[in-house]
Amino acid sequence: MKDRQIWVMEVDRLMRRDWCIGVVDAGLDATELTKFWGYGESSAEFVAWFAEKYDLIRFEPLPIRSELSKPPASA
Repeated sequence: MKDRQIWVMEVDRLMRRDWCIGVVDAGLDATELTKFWGYGESSAEFVAWFAEKYDLIRFEPLPIRSELSKPPASA
């Protein structure tokens, strides 16, 4: 089983990447994280479950500025 600290860091990284919140922002304390880590799921599986449970909306970064300045392609 993965080290708890590494697992928590991965959970935090995935949550920040996809939803712009970390474990603290999500309201997860050390006791809860230890409990979830103990279930043996991967960090990605936990994050997917958490997002589904709380109906989180995935963060989609804006397209790069140069793409916005290009004229539309003709049909």
